[in-house]
Amino acid sequence: MFISYAQNFEDVLLNRVFADKKEGYYIDVGAQHPLYDSVTKAFYDRGWHGINIEPVKEYYELLAKERERDLNLNLALGNTESELDFFELEGTGLSTFDRATAERLSQEEGYNINSYQVPVVKLADICQQHLNCQIDFLKIDVEGWEEQVVLGNDWSKFRPTVIVLEATIPNSPTRAKTNIPKILQEHNYQQVYFDGLNDYYLANESSKLIKYFATPANVFDQFISYHLIAAQSHAKNLEEIIKAREEDNKSCLKQLEHKEQDLIAAHQQLEHKEQDLIAAHQQLQQGERYKHILNNRLKDEHFEIQRLTKILTQLQNAEKVTSDRLSKEITQLQMQLTEKDQQLNTAHQLVAAMETSKFWKIRSAWFGVKNNLGIKGN
Repeated sequence: MFISYAQNFEDVLLNRVFADKKEGYYIDVGAQHPLYDSVTKAFYDRGWHGINIEPVKEYYELLAKERERDLNLNLALGNTESELDFFELEGTGLSTFDRATAERLSQEEGYNINSYQVPVVKLADICQQHLNCQIDFLKIDVEGWEEQVVLGNDWSKFRPTVIVLEATIPNSPTRAKTNIPKILQEHNYQQVYFDGLNDYYLANESSKLIKYFATPANVFDQFISYHLIAAQSHAKNLEEIIKAREEDNKSCLKQLEHKEQDLIAAHQQLEHKEQDLIAAHQQLQQGERYKHILNNRLKDEHFEIQRLTKILTQLQNAEKVTSDRLSKEITQLQMQLTEKDQQLNTAHQLVAAMETSKFWKIRSAWFGVKNNLGIKGN
């Protein structure tokens, strides 16, 4: 299956001509992007190589990166060697040397114009310097500058088998009025096909190939557009993304269900906690009241302790006074007792002395007779 990268299936018609050629040579004037809308991409992938002419630096750098086998030149072609003002319509393939065309496209489509000078050389000089083989096809797409490119070649010396050349006013289906058909006819080329955008010219010496241009690109060419492949790939990626999103959604729904259950449980727990909090608040209020009562009692007890402490202090002071007084009285009594003991001892001594005296003994006997005789009185 042939993959077509060109915007209008130009490579499909060229593949009819060169289907069996594994290695060939092309020149692409106004090559632009190495992949998108490229007439040469399919042939490069097959093993061909050639020359890419691209004045826009952005596209030139892409070509230099992607087309290593090709000769990539950051310049433009014309009928004389010079430097000319180039009008780049940013982000498009419509850049041109024609100021009027650039301004019209900018006004119609809103493109930004970036103007600068680029070197211009002749196609014949490029071929003379770099070409060492037959040119299988030449593609020219330079937005209204095609005739100048055609005038810059030596057609007697450098003769592509097939020329694909944009033939309409830039970004329009209307044919441009040029001298190109006459010029190429004079150099032994015949116009063999118009695809609505491009004219196809075939060198007279290869006129047997004219049969390949009898019909437009069709289903029997067994090709598929790269744009369709890209769209299918993009659609497949989107399907995979959608499928992944659906799986994610299912997973998210399950997670959501679990979260809802968790939320219900959490809500119930919250209700219990709120009830516990209410009970705790009530307990706290009761505790505050009890605390207030206890504080009042504590104040009363503290006041009572202060009162009792004062009484205790008074009692301790009174006890000390009383103790001191009693100690003095006890001392005095002890002194009196000692004195009495001394007096008693003295009396005992006197009694003892009297009992031992004769008078006391006669007196004692007299009292005994008196008692026996019942005599009373002295």
